[in-house]
Amino acid sequence: MSLEPFAYKSDAHLTEVPREPDESLHEYLVRANRTLVGRVRMLSRARDESDYIQAGEHARWRIDRMLLTLAGPLIGTAAYVGLVRSGLTEFARFEFIAGVIAVAGISGGPFVLAFTTLGPKVTNWLLSHRSRCAMLPTRRRR
Repeated sequence: MSLEPFAYKSDAHLTEVPREPDESLHEYLVRANRTLVGRVRMLSRARDESDYIQAGEHARWRIDRMLLTLAGPLIGTAAYVGLVRSGLTEFARFEFIAGVIAVAGISGGPFVLAFTTLGPKVTNWLLSHRSRCAMLPTRRRR
């Protein structure tokens, strides 16, 4: 499946089927019907491919929204737990504690999204690197 946009590569209109000078009306209608059926199937495949790509994008956006919704409060909570464990809450001012939690909550969502988008790229690179390393002894034998 290609990710390129569909383009009809012809000068003729999509529904035009020119009649040959030496063919009968019946032959022309049969040929035109076959040509148009092929073009409709081509457009149907392009539409299905577009729908598939769009559904994948919507699923990715839903996952990103869920991650952002869950990551902000969890990272803010982790920041507060870190402040409590370090002992800063006993002598720090309330404004400082609230600022640290707010900055952690705001910056945590994009940080999580960056890691989720880099995760598949890193794992794909690791898998390809391991397969290349595994193939080195067989390449040297040749």
